[in-house]
Amino acid sequence: MSTTVADTSVTAEERYMQSLIYGLIISTGILSMIVCSLRLYIRAFIIRVFGVDDIAVCVALVITQSFNGLGIAIVYYGEGRHFSKVSAEDRAMWLKLYYVAMCIYLYASLSVKISLLLFLRRIFVKPWMNSLTVGMMIFQVLFSVSGSFVLAFQCNPVRASFDLSITNATCYSQYKLFQITLYQAVLIFVCDVVMLVAPIVILCGLQMPTRKIVALMIIFGSGLYTSRQNSTLENLISAAGIIACISPLVRFSTLDYLRHGTTDLTYDSSSSLYWMAIEFNLGLVAGSLSSLRPLPLFRRFGSSIQSGGKPSAGDESRELHNLNGSEPRSTKKRRIGLGMGTTILQESVNESQEHIIHAKGDSGQPHTKV
Repeated sequence: MSTTVADTSVTAEERYMQSLIYGLIISTGILSMIVCSLRLYIRAFIIRVFGVDDIAVCVALVITQSFNGLGIAIVYYGEGRHFSKVSAEDRAMWLKLYYVAMCIYLYASLSVKISLLLFLRRIFVKPWMNSLTVGMMIFQVLFSVSGSFVLAFQCNPVRASFDLSITNATCYSQYKLFQITLYQAVLIFVCDVVMLVAPIVILCGLQMPTRKIVALMIIFGSGLYTSRQNSTLENLISAAGIIACISPLVRFSTLDYLRHGTTDLTYDSSSSLYWMAIEFNLGLVAGSLSSLRPLPLFRRFGSSIQSGGKPSAGDESRELHNLNGSEPRSTKKRRIGLGMGTTILQESVNESQEHIIHAKGDSGQPHTKV
């Protein structure tokens, strides 16, 4: 009976907020599932090169989808509604789920970051890039484990974190939690910036025309190279990488409810929840988009087949395999454009982004794996 009363008291504002959270979690979750599944299918059955980064994507997809399911359950039990209008039974379950989300969200972020770092490690085979990615992976693991530990033991006894019946517990204040979560959000954002800048440093050192270096920067900045003649579908999907990069920054503002203190936790924490889902899901999408170009949809509407027989940007840009223009004309063949790491960076479909940029040999000239 109490649940029915609570349901009838839901306002239009609360209904809108819950619909927004449901919509963002479900839509981005489905998008990440589709894109990552296609990426794994292409890598395993079409390209037939299944790397460590693909295994990491599998793990990240499972963890991210689990977090999506947890987010949906949190909304079901009261997220997006005012705390005073949530029934006692739902409130008790919401507090438990909210506590679990606080403890595991860093692991969801970790899984996405590891998959992206392994992707960069495969694309840019440079000694310093290998060292950087390994160092960042170690840092991400230590940071996530320690950060989750701090949030898991925010109260003494621990049960007081989600059990309001315990009145004599010692817990962090809301402002202390704000400081902790802000610190974690800043470090996550800094790591994202490093992951964005590191490829740009390598690209700036290439002996290539400036316009083509800029094009490659766009590739690794947005997750998918999009020429001015690409389809609307590709242009829309390429925005995933940009949104995934800015979402940690946007999430800073969603922590104000902890800084100022709140007694309406179920409503005020709503934006933080859906921005985390956006960050994790679109991070996976941005890291997997480049593998989708072998699909007929992308070959039909992509930049490799242009109207009027004009060469595409991918057809004009092969310098990462021929940095000094030393490739004989007789060996230059028309190649199928496959997207990031392939339209511009690859010579064949079967190579599939394997070891694109290598360390210089003893002669000082770049070399690539055949």
